[in-house]
Amino acid sequence: MKVSVISIVFNLIQAKRVKTFVQMLKSVQQQTHTDTEHIIIDGASTDGTIELLKKYEQKGWIKYISKPDQGIYDAMNTGAQLSQGEIITFLNSDDYFHNSKAIELAVNALSRGYDFSYAPIIILNEKKKGQEIGKIKLERLLRNMPFPHPGMFIFKDIFEKIGGFDKKFKLIGDYDLILRLYLQGYHGVAIKETLATFRRGGLTDQKEELHLEEKVYLYRKNYSQFCPHADFEKIAKTYIFPLSLLKALYQCPSSEIRRSCLWIGANSLKRKILEKL
Repeated sequence: MKVSVISIVFNLIQAKRVKTFVQMLKSVQQQTHTDTEHIIIDGASTDGTIELLKKYEQKGWIKYISKPDQGIYDAMNTGAQLSQGEIITFLNSDDYFHNSKAIELAVNALSRGYDFSYAPIIILNEKKKGQEIGKIKLERLLRNMPFPHPGMFIFKDIFEKIGGFDKKFKLIGDYDLILRLYLQGYHGVAIKETLATFRRGGLTDQKEELHLEEKVYLYRKNYSQFCPHADFEKIAKTYIFPLSLLKALYQCPSSEIRRSCLWIGANSLKRKILEKL
C-alpha cells in the first residue's frame, strides 16, 4: 500500500529549523517501506525556504506546494487532499521517524482490517537534554489526547469520511479528529514499538489559555448531542464529568469509549472528594 507522509512548514530558515527539517526528510527516505511519497505544504514562506524545498524536490525526495493557509490544520487538510497514498500520516517539520520500520509496521497493522493505527513515541526535551516516552493512554480518551499524534497512521478515505481536521482549531485539532473517529465507530490498532521522536516546545506547550478555550469548544462540539445542558467550561477546567454525560457516552458501541467512561467516572469522583477537603 502506498503511504503519504505530510509535513507542514513555514519560514524554516527564520525559525532556525533547517537542521531538524533535513533530519525529518532523511528519516522518511530511510524507511524500509519504499512505496511512499512525502508532501510538503508550505504556508507561503518568504525567507528562502522555497529554495530549500526546490533543492529536495529536485532530488526526488519531496513534492511541495507553497500558498497562504488558514492555519496548520487547513494546511494538513490540503496535504491530505493532494496525497495519492491509501494511507496518510502527518510528521511535523521538527519531528522524525527514529524507527526505520515505522511505515512498514503501520502498513502491516492496518492491513489486518483496522481504520487507523497509533503507537508510543519518544518525546525529546532538548532544553533539559532529556527524553521520555509518550505513552498510549486510551482510558483518557474522553478527557484529553489518548495517544501521541506523530505515531498515528490513517486510511485516507476514513480521514475524508469524517471531514478531516476542523480548521477552527489552532492547537488540538488532532485530538478532535481522534475523538470523532471513536465516536463514529472506527477501529484503531496499537503498535507496541515507538515509531517517531517528537520535540517538545510546540504551540500547545506555550499557549495554555488558548488550549483551555479550545478544549471547551471540543467538548461542546462532540458531547452536546449526549448531554446538551452540561457546563463544558467547568468540565474543561476541573475534569469533573457529570454522571449524566458519562451514562450517555457509555451507550456508544466503542469499547474504548466505555472504558474511558469508567476511568473518568472514578477520576471525577476522586476530584469531587478532594474539592470538599
